[in-house]
Amino acid sequence: MTERALLLDAGNTVVFLDHDAVAGVLALEPELVAAAEPVAKRRYEAALREGGSHDDGWRIFARELALAAGFAGDAEAAVDALWAEHGRFNLWRRVPEDLPGALERARGVGFRIGVVSNSEGKLEELFARVGLEGAFEVIVDSAIVGIRKPDPAIFAMALDALDCGAAGSWYAGDLPDVDVVGARAAGLHAALIDPLDHYRDYDEAPRFPSVAALVSALAR
Repeated sequence: MTERALLLDAGNTVVFLDHDAVAGVLALEPELVAAAEPVAKRRYEAALREGGSHDDGWRIFARELALAAGFAGDAEAAVDALWAEHGRFNLWRRVPEDLPGALERARGVGFRIGVVSNSEGKLEELFARVGLEGAFEVIVDSAIVGIRKPDPAIFAMALDALDCGAAGSWYAGDLPDVDVVGARAAGLHAALIDPLDHYRDYDEAPRFPSVAALVSALAR
């Protein structure tokens, strides 16, 4: 296996939280939702470090997002409403304008492209709806395969599907303890995607504001 892969997380790496959609559910201003996202993400990370499941973490994130954005009603009802909308159309549905071009550039310099994500089993449907159908050669969704990051086995599944070795391959995602740690345990190079400058003091892995910036670095 001599080919190399660029494997990517889904949420907060190739698709991002739609603040307008969340604001519509909660009857709040999108700017308040955007400002609350980093607060909610910190709580989500803490839940994962404490051994919480993806679903538990999702509900904690949604609750903290609503409260930090100033939602004054029943927090659990807000979580249920957000979960219902997420089931209808994944709330992480916003695609950066520079992503498709970045993926093409990555292919042009010899990378096979795939996604490895802790998700709810509907990533292929989501990508088709947001214009990313066919953008990835393999999609490994934890809800389908029954393994979650940071377990190195989930990364190995994607590498095997692409017939790529780990040594020359990369994984990029937005959570240090899940994405960087897991990818390195699987033998991949790891990068942190940090568009909000959430981890400005983090130096355990190279940090980029976007997949496009990572690809630019890899192409040099």
